[in-house]
Amino acid sequence: VLPGVERWLDDAERLGLALGVASSSEADWVIGHLERLGLLDRFAHLSCFDGRLRSKPAPDLYLAACEALGVAPTDALAVEDSPNGVAAARAGGLRTVAVPRNLTRDLDVSAADLVVDSLADVTVEEVRDRLWVP
Repeated sequence: VLPGVERWLDDAERLGLALGVASSSEADWVIGHLERLGLLDRFAHLSCFDGRLRSKPAPDLYLAACEALGVAPTDALAVEDSPNGVAAARAGGLRTVAVPRNLTRDLDVSAADLVVDSLADVTVEEVRDRLWVP
């Protein structure tokens, strides 16, 4: 698990935020990965590529997740690591934090509302205050 992820999940749950996953990967892979990390039960909904919804950079997976969670896209935050993910979230109307990883570190994620090196560098509350509170 990347640094800061578990704290973010804990904080989001403490704040009563609905948590979901929007992934261009197939559900079997996503579920297996989350199970291996011990994180599957932390998410109320998974929107995964199944051939019916368009993959990122289209916003379909994010919009489906928001609908399933009962959250307006404008009230949702996407945490992404790639330009396609940032583009998908932004196209869906979500605010976006980009956290580039080794494979995506040299790609342009500047379209995100906020770019951080690690989720350990910022809290959920700090992001909320920066991106939503005037």
